[in-house]
Amino acid sequence: CLQSDLTKQQNGFKITLKTLEDNLLSRLSSASGNFLGETALVENLEVTKQTAAEVEEKVQEAKSTEVKINEAREHYRPAAARASLLYFIMNDLSKIHPMYQFSLK
Repeated sequence: CLQSDLTKQQNGFKITLKTLEDNLLSRLSSASGNFLGETALVENLEVTKQTAAEVEEKVQEAKSTEVKINEAREHYRPAAARASLLYFIMNDLSKIHPMYQFSLK
């Protein structure tokens, strides 16, 4: 659940950055002459820069959270391996004797 939330969050970050980039590029392409004199464009550039920095910080937090999730997942791997081995052994017991045929149902 947490992994899917992280994936959704990172996709949201990518969409936000793409939207900001497209908006900035369209304003830059429509600017004529000295675009540094256009207050709206400069303000938009500052907002884009600030938002990009915030998104980058959140992406770094998400990466560290993902590492923690992967480490926690690895703690369960030995138990999962033992459980799957036990399941398949029990499933194959019917080959030894037909009495075990319905034991897992």
